[in-house]
Amino acid sequence: MAAIPLTDAQLREAVEAMTATHGDLVAASKLLDIARGTLEHRVRTAERKGLMSLKSLRASKPKPERVVVQPSPRLPVTADEAWEALDAWIGRKRVPKVKPPKWQARATQRICVAGDFHAPFFDPAAVATLIADEGPRTDTLIISGDVIDHYSVSRFVPYERVTIEQEIAGADALLGKLSAAFPDVLIVEGNHDKPRFEKQIRSLLSPEMMHCIELLTGGNLSIVHWLAKRYPNIRFAPQQAGRYKLGWLTQVGDLIVSHAEKFSRVPGAALRQIDEGLTDFEQVYDLKPWRVLIQAHTHQLGVFPFKADRLLVEGGAMCLSHGYQMTARMGGRPQRIGYVTLEQTHGVTDINSVRMRWLNAERSQCA
Repeated sequence: MAAIPLTDAQLREAVEAMTATHGDLVAASKLLDIARGTLEHRVRTAERKGLMSLKSLRASKPKPERVVVQPSPRLPVTADEAWEALDAWIGRKRVPKVKPPKWQARATQRICVAGDFHAPFFDPAAVATLIADEGPRTDTLIISGDVIDHYSVSRFVPYERVTIEQEIAGADALLGKLSAAFPDVLIVEGNHDKPRFEKQIRSLLSPEMMHCIELLTGGNLSIVHWLAKRYPNIRFAPQQAGRYKLGWLTQVGDLIVSHAEKFSRVPGAALRQIDEGLTDFEQVYDLKPWRVLIQAHTHQLGVFPFKADRLLVEGGAMCLSHGYQMTARMGGRPQRIGYVTLEQTHGVTDINSVRMRWLNAERSQCA
């Protein structure tokens, strides 16, 4: 059966669509709302008749504009500059610089949980408040993940130019100040600390090359671990799940601090998902009975009484807003700057002692 000849109108329509899309068959077929194969037949016919040149159309496609990443004017470049900048903020609190007290095994312990610092993007005023108000009376500071941002190795579109040296300088200054202010510092790993860096390396190198790097580094690819080795009172206590160490999860008495990669625009929804997951994986993760969950990662702040005996908490963030949060997409929710404090006696949390400190709300009241 002979094919039905194409009309001049069909050929002209195909040429116009291909011209408008600079020779993109997929885009042109969507524009005309016809199958790609049908359009290809019309394009080949039009080319034979000299009505168009697919090669010329594709050559006319404008090249995408190069994204110019502006340098960041607010980030120190060297480690000395980072320390001096943070010193200036802490000094504004007029707190005498004293050596932190040694950690003591007391029956009742005061715990402070703060995270999502994203160095070098941490909020210096928030860090100064944390050190001034909580350092003198806290037994253990739990950093709930994302000490460093690893912005320079992110696969997302950069909105400013940040070098890895700036990030390491910021993280080093931050850990140094927290180590000096708190007698005991426990770090939970966030998705920005090790995974963001490690995923990029593993995607670029062969397994053999990765094995060589792991042998040279002792098997640890974490910059945060490397920086923390300088401070004897900074430690890591990942949850041991069989032969796996869960760096994103730790348990202190009946308190669980998590940096699970869950997020929701609905307040408290991510907490419910994590509660369900931890309950389901309780034996796999080798969790002891727990009553309080403090979740980082969401950059939200809130306390949610849940079930009959459980308190779910979103722990806030300690970082400045990023460029991607300012785009017209309006993704996610604005972050809440703050942290959480509580008291434990022999590993049992006093539910009524759990308090959230909402710092940017305090600032708006004072403004």
